Amino acid sequence: MNRAFTFIEAPVYQGQKHRGVSLGPAFLRQLLTDQHFQFETYSLHESQYSGQINDTVYEELSFMVEREYRRQNSMFIAGGDHSLSIGTVQGVLRAAPKTKVVWIDAHADINTQRSSLTQSWHGMPLAFLTGLDRHYLKYDWFEKQLNPKNLIYLGLRDLDTDEKVFLNQLGIQNYSTEDLMSEKKSEILNHVLQAVAGYDVHLSIDSDAFDPLVAPATGVKVQNGLNFEIVEEFVKKMSQISNIRSFEYVELNPMLAVSENDATRTAQLGIDLYKQILKINQSKELTNGINDRIGNRKRPVVHDPYFHLEK
Repeated sequence: MNRAFTFIEAPVYQGQKHRGVSLGPAFLRQLLTDQHFQFETYSLHESQYSGQINDTVYEELSFMVEREYRRQNSMFIAGGDHSLSIGTVQGVLRAAPKTKVVWIDAHADINTQRSSLTQSWHGMPLAFLTGLDRHYLKYDWFEKQLNPKNLIYLGLRDLDTDEKVFLNQLGIQNYSTEDLMSEKKSEILNHVLQAVAGYDVHLSIDSDAFDPLVAPATGVKVQNGLNFEIVEEFVKKMSQISNIRSFEYVELNPMLAVSENDATRTAQLGIDLYKQILKINQSKELTNGINDRIGNRKRPVVHDPYFHLEK
């Protein structure tokens, strides 16, 4: 793969209870390197977890993402738990407030601190981003809120009661796994494409959106999930009609894999989807007669010396 991109390692683990999720980004980076992708790496360093949420982690990540967005670099953001989106989506919105956010996940991740049963931060990022929970509005770096009309869910199948209420109250476009695997699929695809056509898109995929048989190395498994082909179809069509500027793949946890093959299979899902995005983006540029300046410039793989995996 000759097209270069920015790879952002976000080994965030404070949002949930399975520490091994911080190993996911390095695992993805190694696979990409082994498969001869060309990319530049920037790594977020999360200090030792103290049992308290460190909001600085999300602040730093937001500026990292905003910088790469303004540089017009395509981004593969690797998690880490899904709370990292507090930072990534905020960074995107500061650069492009009208960006559409497509959230492919078994869970809605829109609990507030008051409604959450687990008090796990990875179940709350969209409550913070939409302003349902006002925790981050006190920070100067948290400048933009996500308009619920710009949020689309795909693959939901494990919602808390309050989350269902929030989705209805805010009128958020959402489709369950059952919907996507039914005769409604084509109709849903058309609705999604109409919503994102011509817009920049931030695509956030939680590995638990897939069925556990497809993606076994993840922390909050939910049965009867999506297969790869359905997600691939949606991603391809969205790439053709919109501009997927930032892609994140989260909740890969190699420590929960029974075998290395399980971890590799789960990671490869994200890589294969991003490969489709790169391919279509490059095709668009060639069709429009634009030189692929990024693709033709060889850039070294740079690793942040301050990034350390957990022991």
